[in-house]
Amino acid sequence: MTAPVSSSWLIDCVSRHFPAGTAPDPVPLREALEEGRLTDRRKPRGKRHPLSSLISVLVAGVAAACSGPLAVAQAAAGWDQEVLAAHGCWRSPRTGLLAAPSASMLDRLPGLLDPDELEAALSAAAAGLALDPAIPAAYAAHRAEQRREQEERRKKRKRKPPAAASFREERQDGWFRPHPLHPWLDPAACGDPGHVPARQGVAVDGKERKGAKKGGQKKVHLLAAVTHAPGIVIAQDKVAKSGKANEISHFKPLLAPLPLAGTVVTTDAMQANRDNALFLRKAKNAHYLWPVLGNQPTLNQALNALPWETTPVAAATSEISRGRTETRTIRVLPAPEGTGFAGARQAVLIERYTTCKKKGQWRTSAEAVLYITSLGPDEATPEDLLAHVRGHWRVEAAHWLRDVIWKEDKSLIRTGNGPQVWSALTNLVITLFRIHGVTGYTAETRRIAQDPRRALRFLGITSPPPG
Repeated sequence: MTAPVSSSWLIDCVSRHFPAGTAPDPVPLREALEEGRLTDRRKPRGKRHPLSSLISVLVAGVAAACSGPLAVAQAAAGWDQEVLAAHGCWRSPRTGLLAAPSASMLDRLPGLLDPDELEAALSAAAAGLALDPAIPAAYAAHRAEQRREQEERRKKRKRKPPAAASFREERQDGWFRPHPLHPWLDPAACGDPGHVPARQGVAVDGKERKGAKKGGQKKVHLLAAVTHAPGIVIAQDKVAKSGKANEISHFKPLLAPLPLAGTVVTTDAMQANRDNALFLRKAKNAHYLWPVLGNQPTLNQALNALPWETTPVAAATSEISRGRTETRTIRVLPAPEGTGFAGARQAVLIERYTTCKKKGQWRTSAEAVLYITSLGPDEATPEDLLAHVRGHWRVEAAHWLRDVIWKEDKSLIRTGNGPQVWSALTNLVITLFRIHGVTGYTAETRRIAQDPRRALRFLGITSPPPG
């Protein structure tokens, strides 16, 4: 008997918004991969497994952290008839038994797929759920429950306070600083480091598959969009399919199909330009929150000239986590005239102070970054803006998972559509894990490798497909 996949806050949220028995699957994978939605470029002669079956087997293999088509085929060869039937595999007329796809078929499959078509199908399956306006509120409630449970466990353990807490200083007026090199903070301005804004955020950033350049191949650079809460990949596009291109030229094609109305898009400084700002405000009815660095020297100077020194800290967070002390402060002023950015309403200064122990010594680093946003004071509080800036790192967390758990940068898959297709499948698995509340990714991949039926629960497959 397979161990059930536990429900999560996100699945519960979906269930609450629909009458009993009518709630959709969090990611309707089978519908997304139906024949007709994806172009099958295989020749009719010798076609055995349906296209959706082959992709389903690949996704299950990726969920078990298989590193390539050979590893997936070897794993699938050990699946029992019930699991193969659930994936819709081909039945041999000679033996009467279901057979798993061969390694050669799985190896050729990416070349037979339109990667953009596959990305669109997988993104459409997840984006509708991830961009639901109810998700941030549900995630905030989930985080609050997590904090309550952590606090209860902390009280029961009665552990000593962390060493970094010994640096904390307090004044008679109640102000405090976590470390002598950190600023003094007003307790009234300090908020929850895990604050979740009511408005959904979408982080856009690129990642290069380093191993794909081996053997003289061209680099494979992928641009992805990930929600801040809870970090679901909703779009991905390959940069520079042909000719000269970079992340900037792929920003609008990546976001064009997505329902972004009311969301706030965060990026790195590369995407902070007037054309993208106009696209988000006019075409997508979305907001932006972007860092302004040296690539925008005129705007950077204009923002830097604002009276930040006389502007009080509007919000701050301070926490001790993983042995380091981190303080973040935010100051907000009206955006100056003549920025050229459509709908620019506020300028933001965020300062970060981090103290951690390296080589036996405590070291403190500090940085200040200027931002510009189309969000006004009536649309987002300073605490919200601070949380959105921090939420941008969700996309980096997804990239980290692909490198550490799925060893993407070390992968030797480097020809044709292979790198993009495998990254798309990995993104889907990360999304499915997040939806089902998985926190230990390595442990979960091992459980799926040991019990292939567990992957069926993540894929929303509980019975063989009809016919």
